[in-house]
Amino acid sequence: MALSLALVLAGCSGGLTGLGGTGGVANLSPQPARHDGAYDAREAALGAREHPEVVAAFGGAYADPQLQAYLDRTIQRLRPASDRPDYGYRVTILNSPSINAFSLPGGYIYVTRGLLALANDSAEVAAVLAHEMAHVTARHAIEREQKAANAAVVSQVVNDMVGDPEAGAAAVAQTRGALAQFSRQQELAADEIGIRTMAKAGYDPDGAVTFLRALERQVSLQSKILNQEREAGRVDIFSSHPATPQRILAAEAGARAMAAAYRGERDRDGYLRTLQGLAYGDDPKEGFVRDRTFIHPGLGITFSVPEGYALENTPSAVVGFSPGGDIIRFDAVSVAREVSLETYLKQDAVRGGDVSEVTPVTIGGLSAATAIVRSDDWEFAVAAIRGNGTDVYRFILASRQLHDGLRRELAQSAGSFRLISSQEARAVRPQRVEIVQARPGDSVGSLAARMDFSDHREDRFRALNGLSPGDRVQPGQLVKIVAR
Repeated sequence: MALSLALVLAGCSGGLTGLGGTGGVANLSPQPARHDGAYDAREAALGAREHPEVVAAFGGAYADPQLQAYLDRTIQRLRPASDRPDYGYRVTILNSPSINAFSLPGGYIYVTRGLLALANDSAEVAAVLAHEMAHVTARHAIEREQKAANAAVVSQVVNDMVGDPEAGAAAVAQTRGALAQFSRQQELAADEIGIRTMAKAGYDPDGAVTFLRALERQVSLQSKILNQEREAGRVDIFSSHPATPQRILAAEAGARAMAAAYRGERDRDGYLRTLQGLAYGDDPKEGFVRDRTFIHPGLGITFSVPEGYALENTPSAVVGFSPGGDIIRFDAVSVAREVSLETYLKQDAVRGGDVSEVTPVTIGGLSAATAIVRSDDWEFAVAAIRGNGTDVYRFILASRQLHDGLRRELAQSAGSFRLISSQEARAVRPQRVEIVQARPGDSVGSLAARMDFSDHREDRFRALNGLSPGDRVQPGQLVKIVAR
């Protein structure tokens, strides 16, 4: 949870025995893309302007010289086969556990370490990079910017002409839907161009298909872990990406067409060896989830949620999901020291709700207060805990029917909040990818048991290694596990 960072940027995609990998957060600003004089000045300026914000929004650049060199070599191999061989590119690895890749005009390409951990061979990595190169060569970002600007003008004209708020809102919604459909078409076009490029560069075009399948498995697993239902083929009309099954079908057709003319490589072992020691999951400096417990070494705090809840660490908050659909949110706000927590809750516990039962309490030796808030559709149990300075930590449980059992769950979560010592903070170790070789007698189950998780170990192992439900590991095969 990046308590000081509210900016979240949506991307274009769509988590050996030693643990002392070389990867870390790079403090130096990554170099700009090599333009080679080919890029339009406007595109180059736009990419250069947005680049620092993108890097900052995703936790900084992740420094891993071996992995960076691998990506750079892949780009150099793809360039001559692309629609614009004269374009230069700069790939930045982002220090984020999310599975994402995107690009900016001017040749700036970004991949998260979460995506690189999910990929399983050279063809899958090439598919991701070729897809982002296609966005650049087809000038998709510039087209979207122009489309959005035109849509904004049209929406304003409609609003001015009809003078009807409902009709105006409908026009805005229709415009948003049209823009999303345009973005979905761009994604399918980038898939097609990327598959053609990677095949011409000597990579197996089926890598695009297998990576999309891996992405689909991971998204389904994450929904399962977080107690959320998901329809794999459903597309929100406002979504900027096609449903993954739709992309897989299109990619399969494109890969078959290219495979007839090109034979490509899939180097699994070579790629996996570059992942040894790669940081996995949340960066401890932003706090991380371990089972039902959240720990933030930098802030020196920790808490746990009740049995059955699943925690997710997001840039703005930590969110717990129950099997019944209830939500616990933990975040931080600034409240002046001279304002009591009781006054704060009465005035600003949940905006727009009726506040009652405001009660001063002590939690973990710290000053705190609780309250109940009711709105038209939701009810909330809230706890606020005074931290250092103006920091106030909040627990908010939201439910459509706030019964006594849920109140106890909020009290249990807030009551578990405590400060941790500097010794505890120093003892925190991040998860890392470890590459191991399967021995005779090893199975998916035995290798999954070595994963540093307490739940869904076999599902996580299969998703991480691109294994379908019936697939087995073979002696001598390199696989990824997550260790600490």
